[in-house]
Formats: sequence, structure tokens, C-alpha cells
Amino acid sequence: MQKIAVIYATKTKHSKKLAEAIGSFLNVKIKNITEKPALQDIDLLFLVGGIYGGVSMPELLEYIKKLEAPLLKSAALVTSCASGRQKQIAVRSILEEKGIRVIDEFVCRGSILFVSASHPNAKDLKEATDFAQKIVSTKV
Repeated sequence: MQKIAVIYATKTKHSKKLAEAIGSFLNVKIKNITEKPALQDIDLLFLVGGIYGGVSMPELLEYIKKLEAPLLKSAALVTSCASGRQKQIAVRSILEEKGIRVIDEFVCRGSILFVSASHPNAKDLKEATDFAQKIVSTKV
């Protein structure tokens, strides 16, 4: 059985909503990076974060810089951003430089001020859990 963790970083609580949906679906307790969760011998990490002003949260980047490949085998990224298209390039780069395999990334529309204020919505959360199911069901 795979050892799975779900952590998130958020300013707007959008990433928390996505993490809660995935954690509930996988029956895994989610953790905020502000708790500085220790990851030991994790097969798969769902790393949920948003794009703010075109970049990932600095706190998220600092957290993942401290992760080590022997303790973490692979990761799947879940991203919320206003455009619904921007990926967490810096996060992926840091993980891959450390030898942590990034399996895939799910990107959903977030909101900024009044633009897309209803996101993430029920459809987005369903798509996030479908993504998690796909990742977990494929051989990691």
C-alpha cells in the first residue's frame, strides 16, 4: 500500500478547498505548510498550491527546498490560478532537481477579487479528486 500525504499552501483558501477534497477522497489528513509537516518515507505527495502574481507562494518554495528525495519518492501538483492555465514551474523544478519525480499536474481556475469568484467550485473539486484517483490508480 502506498504511503500518501496531502499538503497545501494558501493565501486565499482556494488551495485548502482543493486539498480538503483530495484528502477526503483519499482518506488522508491534510496539512498546511505553516505546520511544517515532516514527510517521512512518503511514496506520493499531493502538493496543493496557488499562483499569486504569476508565481508560487514563496513559503511553499522554501518548504519544498527542504524536502529530500529519499524521504519522498514522487509528487503530484495541484494548482489554483486565476487563468486556470498557469503551472507551478518553480515547484516542479525544485522537486526534480532534488530527484523527486513529478508525476503530473492538475490546474484549475481560482479567483482574484471578483474575477471567477465562484472558483474553485464543485466541478473543480470533482476534477481534482478525479485527478487524484487517476494518479493513485496508476503505478507510481
